[in-house]
Amino acid sequence: MMDELLEYGIYLALLVAIAIPLSAYINKVMAGERTLFSRVLVPVENVVYRCIRVDRTEEMGWKKYLVSTLAFSLICLVGLTAILMLQNLLPGNPEGLPGLTWDLAFNTAASFVTNTNWQAYSGESALSYFSQALGLTVQNFVTPAVGLAVMFALFRGIVSEGSTSLGNFFVDVTRATLFVLIPLSLVVTMIDVWQGSPQNLSEYQEVQLLEPVGVDEEGNIVDADDPSAVEVVDKSVVPMGPQASQVAIKQLGTNGGGYNGVNSASALENPTPLSNLVQCLSLLIIPVACVFSFGRFVADRRQGRAIFAVMFILLVVGLVVIAMFEQTGTPQLAADGQVYMGMEGQSGGNMEGKETRFGVTDSSLWAAFTTAASNGSVNSMHDSYTPIGGMVPIILMALGEVVFGGVGCGLYGMLGFVLLTVFIAGLMVGRTPEYLGKKIGPREMRMAAVLSMTTPLLILVSCALMCLDPATMDSLNNSGAHGFSEVLYAATSAGGNNGSAFAGFNANTPFINVVLGLEMLANRFIPIVAVCVLANSLCTRPKVAVSAGTLSTSNALFVFLLLLMVLLVGALTMFPALALGPVAEHLMMVL
Repeated sequence: MMDELLEYGIYLALLVAIAIPLSAYINKVMAGERTLFSRVLVPVENVVYRCIRVDRTEEMGWKKYLVSTLAFSLICLVGLTAILMLQNLLPGNPEGLPGLTWDLAFNTAASFVTNTNWQAYSGESALSYFSQALGLTVQNFVTPAVGLAVMFALFRGIVSEGSTSLGNFFVDVTRATLFVLIPLSLVVTMIDVWQGSPQNLSEYQEVQLLEPVGVDEEGNIVDADDPSAVEVVDKSVVPMGPQASQVAIKQLGTNGGGYNGVNSASALENPTPLSNLVQCLSLLIIPVACVFSFGRFVADRRQGRAIFAVMFILLVVGLVVIAMFEQTGTPQLAADGQVYMGMEGQSGGNMEGKETRFGVTDSSLWAAFTTAASNGSVNSMHDSYTPIGGMVPIILMALGEVVFGGVGCGLYGMLGFVLLTVFIAGLMVGRTPEYLGKKIGPREMRMAAVLSMTTPLLILVSCALMCLDPATMDSLNNSGAHGFSEVLYAATSAGGNNGSAFAGFNANTPFINVVLGLEMLANRFIPIVAVCVLANSLCTRPKVAVSAGTLSTSNALFVFLLLLMVLLVGALTMFPALALGPVAEHLMMVL
């Protein structure tokens, strides 16, 4: 057990150690200051502005900033939908794959434009190289850049003293892409290629199996010499293509969409322990850096550390619970020593759906990181987790992607909870709520409520709609409480802009594709509208002097209050649904 705790400690320590200097770099980039890559990238940046006809000196008010954000995203949505539907007519399709249906194309485009990367298809068998590289990978860069841009617009609103400018959306997105996402992606891509991940445009390769297998009449895999085998398979197809480059940005941009159907459990996407380490750190590195960036931007690093403490506590608790339940497994697995549950010498515990090269330890770590980061990539199948082990990822997503969350959007979601906490604490002591020297009034509170409540409400509504559709029952691999958990996980993953799946739910039906697509769009852009309105409202408020009665928003008491507020709003809103799914399944298992 000590080895596992040591590994978790090393991961978390490396994460913080890298995020702190990265936060300083991100702030310099977004402020337009000179950086290590300026000599090379500033000329490229200027070419981009000339091509899109943007005046880099123009300052935008909240309305223009918001309209630019929505218009840019709409163009991306329409363009990506067209690419996916017409991929059979476009180049870069050596396998001759057909275009996607309208509903699947809409769902996929909505998914990647909203930084969700929910996939109701298997990438290597459904999408061409052109769709993967120029369709999805481009969105993997620009959608986290949009999140960073909106986050810094809110930062500027918080520190502004009278100015109504939130910056320039197109400048912010360009800088975030060129100076932050591309350099980091190049580093991770080179490591993945070094470790064995493909990066080419070759046709898929046919290889000889070391041991032939048989297939029975129902499509099940059996031994080659089994009498029930109606077909013997002795060859396999290995997907090629630009995999390493897409894997790098899918992790760094908290995107998560896998090039292959089994995502980061694939030896092509995640070949070695080193690639697993680098990719797992990549899941959270920018979201953690954003928290420290906030403290630097408002010139009070204690504010960033307080928010980091809340997020970090929730992450560590979630990680420990997942690891504990997956290691101990279930009473049925542990009964009479049928399954090895130890940790010495080999992988033990609940190994169903997990890679033996990762085991419970690395699988639990990845599950906590990917659902905390709003990333959604997986190196194990969450559908095979124990009921409580699978419930924790649902909770991490349902909190509103605020346990670090997605790039940019995680922090501005948490700032909504911060304002709610400040307001309630102010009422308790009989003072007008203030945050960083700005009075918090009714308009700010309405926007904070939107930021805090949008995710759980959309999740519950979408889950209810899918449960009402008879086709949903036909899409489930399981009935009862676990079947409901599969539907709830899908709705939570889409509503939390995460994109991971329980992998036991065939969500590719027209109704489900449309419901989840609309849910993803709503949960991405309703908070963005609220953030821009909130930033403008804070811009116009004058700063007030700190007094002896001013509530501290950086001490241990505030950390406790903020933690309590996140759990009350996020977790309790979801409790009835959780009680019908994973909680009921756990009780049925142990009673």
